[in-house]
Amino acid sequence: MMHYKWNKTRAEDHIDILCEKVDDVTIKKYTRDMKLSSIPVNTAYSMNAVHLYVDILNMEGILTTEKGTESENTHKRAVRFFDSHVRAIKFILDSTESLFVDFHNQRLHAVITKPYGDESEKSRIDKAIAIADLIIESTKQKREVSGDDSIEAADIRIGIDSGIALAVNNGRNSNREPLFLGDPANHAAKHACGRNIGIYLTNNARNVVGISLDTSKDSKTVKLTSSEIEASKMATALHLTSSDVLGALKNNEKLLSDFNFSRATTPLKDLNFDGLYYKSAKRQEIVSIYADIDGFTNFVSKNISSEIGQQNIVRALHVLRSEMDSTLTNDYKGRRVRFIGDCLHGLICEGSNFNTDHQKSVDVATEAVAGIRSSFNMSLNKLHDTFAIDGIYDLGLAIGYEIGEVSLTRVGKKGDASRYAIGISTIESEEAQKVCKGNASKIGSTAYKNLSEKYKGLFKDQVAADLSYESIKSADQATESTNSSVVKKSSLYEAPQYGDNQLKAHAKIK
Repeated sequence: MMHYKWNKTRAEDHIDILCEKVDDVTIKKYTRDMKLSSIPVNTAYSMNAVHLYVDILNMEGILTTEKGTESENTHKRAVRFFDSHVRAIKFILDSTESLFVDFHNQRLHAVITKPYGDESEKSRIDKAIAIADLIIESTKQKREVSGDDSIEAADIRIGIDSGIALAVNNGRNSNREPLFLGDPANHAAKHACGRNIGIYLTNNARNVVGISLDTSKDSKTVKLTSSEIEASKMATALHLTSSDVLGALKNNEKLLSDFNFSRATTPLKDLNFDGLYYKSAKRQEIVSIYADIDGFTNFVSKNISSEIGQQNIVRALHVLRSEMDSTLTNDYKGRRVRFIGDCLHGLICEGSNFNTDHQKSVDVATEAVAGIRSSFNMSLNKLHDTFAIDGIYDLGLAIGYEIGEVSLTRVGKKGDASRYAIGISTIESEEAQKVCKGNASKIGSTAYKNLSEKYKGLFKDQVAADLSYESIKSADQATESTNSSVVKKSSLYEAPQYGDNQLKAHAKIK
């Protein structure tokens, strides 16, 4: 029997409420020192600013031993490593009047709005380059800790772009979080992705500061030279050095013995991230789920040039992500870590106060993945019927999930700390999501080994096409014979066992 069930009635009612909340959407121009944390769900700020993404490339190595295994000690080392570098980067951002958006595990998103005005775009990009260089300089060396192992240096890659994006706020209660929609945020993030350290500017940002590339070269593969960085630093004059940063951190470095782990109560629905810190961190085997709205970047690009298009972006984002979160939390007793743009990072764990039930956790996660997709399909139909949003059926949902040891805490200065949920499995679940098309769900190898036999027939090479609640329900009710998991398609929320991965099953059926 299924452990939990997707509640279709709850989903319908919730999606209707979400649509009502964004029936009237207001687009405002960002003005000086507006607080991004208090934006209503039916409002977006149009902001001309520079977006800076920081990626810590050696996080996976910090999480494991030389043999590639995780342990309590490697996780303590990783939390301390990340906590220290978070403090350094936030100190730099605060000191330069830059806006911190969020840490997405090993990645950071920041926005540079000053100096204000369209005429100051070059100055903002120069400032972002100077900040990026300072971040790299301040984190590239080991930090000695008296009486303990040194804190490892961070290998940093930074992507930068500039332009107009929409600032929105989503989430519930204390989990409200600002997000940015538009090309500059997306392109900065993509330029931060890669194996090589350095600062990488988009062609757009390069053109503004006058360091254009030959058209035959890809800006994601060409980092700024030392002379180009120095030119921006000279133009900016931050009056802040790496010595200043390290000095500010000197009295806040922690010993490995300062970090304590215990288990979180299962299921994770009521886990309070605000109550976690380095002395009260959690660590246990958990299923990590990444659910990303496929095609959303193109959807935003097509709609952001008009006011109605901008309104529809806000509507789609709010409804789709909020219902994904509700399905995870209310139907399957999971816990959202955060939204990462148009992506949901969630956690599921079943078992006792002493042990994780691996099979139940993976089975529930599989049921949740299917329920999330059914809610997603229903949300698309509601958005289409309510707002007639152009291109809404071009959106899909790519999902990856894996089980493994995950540490849960908050990192950074108390009162200004960021949620942290990381382990090799969180990295692998995100990688699994990235290889999926908009109708695919990929299960990690360890999770697949723990999956009940009744569900394994839904996957081919660990990938399920159009995995929905109805397909899970049919597999659960079927016999254990070879052909028992064949699903009869009878509604929008049902799907065949194996579909063409190029097709999307969420088109409205008349």
